[in-house]
Amino acid sequence: MAAVLAVGQAEAQEITEVTWSPMREVVFQSSKFPSSGTEADRQMLRSIWAKELTSMTSTRKSADGQPLPAFALVGDVQRGGRKVVFSMFSAAGTDRCEDPENGAQVTDIYSVCILRVTPWPMQGRQVADLPGYCMIFGTQRDKSRIEYAFDAGDSLLRLRAIQFGKVVPACSRSLRLG
Repeated sequence: MAAVLAVGQAEAQEITEVTWSPMREVVFQSSKFPSSGTEADRQMLRSIWAKELTSMTSTRKSADGQPLPAFALVGDVQRGGRKVVFSMFSAAGTDRCEDPENGAQVTDIYSVCILRVTPWPMQGRQVADLPGYCMIFGTQRDKSRIEYAFDAGDSLLRLRAIQFGKVVPACSRSLRLG
């Protein structure tokens, strides 16, 4: 995956000149939670996260026997005439993410997850899983969301979390696509 991914990771600087886009949310196994992703996003994520989705639907069930919902965030950019997809996946009972702390004094609502970077369409299994990325899902998107910006000149993908309308500095990350 060296041709597509990551020369390195660095803490993102807050840059106001770039255009930020929200990552799209796709919900699996639930009609109760809204999705902002398209059907094309859903099909793409079914390929990218096939192993995790299969495991989730066969083993993780609610008390009434229904599969528990799963959530994915997805974004993509064009790089060298090819699409690069970056996504995160979270479901009850999986170890893909560290859940946010719980308690009366806790204010952070983001999980810390693995970001999967995938050239699309997939050719073989050229995937990079990168730990330590913030994921916010199932909230009011106007106040809390994950956003990305891509600087094609520098091949730099920036990600940031907006929590309750404010940027979370600890969640600002950048990734150089090669």
